[in-house]
Amino acid sequence: MGSKLTKVQITLLELFAVYRDIDDALASYRPLYPSLKYEPAYFIEKGRRRAKKEQAQLRKHLDYLKSRHYIEVKNEGEEKLVRLTAKAKYELLRLQFALHMRAQRKRAWDRKWRLVIFDVPEIRKRYRDFLRKLMRVNGFRMWQLSVWVSPYNPEPHLSNLLQYLGIEKHYELIEADCAKCSPRLLHKFAEVK
Repeated sequence: MGSKLTKVQITLLELFAVYRDIDDALASYRPLYPSLKYEPAYFIEKGRRRAKKEQAQLRKHLDYLKSRHYIEVKNEGEEKLVRLTAKAKYELLRLQFALHMRAQRKRAWDRKWRLVIFDVPEIRKRYRDFLRKLMRVNGFRMWQLSVWVSPYNPEPHLSNLLQYLGIEKHYELIEADCAKCSPRLLHKFAEVK
């Protein structure tokens, strides 16, 4: 799925995405200590050093994200605006889906199965392969090449990711009650009880 991001970098990506709508993710940075000029001299200097260190760390992380093409930095007047690139938006949506599925696995099972069925055209084979890998990595089990099953609800994050990739019309999510589950299906998910 590409290069690994640190928690700070993931947090930065989330910050930029939450600042505005994901398509207009803009952010500008202001130091946390602008009002310290009214404090005693010791605290003023300590605050300045802390703000300077904070700015240096932020600059380092922004430089990393920029070098990896996750953000674009633009100057508008005196402010520097940071915009997420398409690569960062995709990575953010993929991360949100992975974190959502991890949280779902910690919850009690609601006795429903989710079947993801997709039929991605050959001209978009790359997305089809990506979708298979995404399903496998996030706890789905393959029933057939284009039919994956999970006891965990992937919504709404799966839809958001597939919509961003432009393949949402090539998949269906079916929710089935487990009143008469096949032992074969239960065997695929031994960890679910």
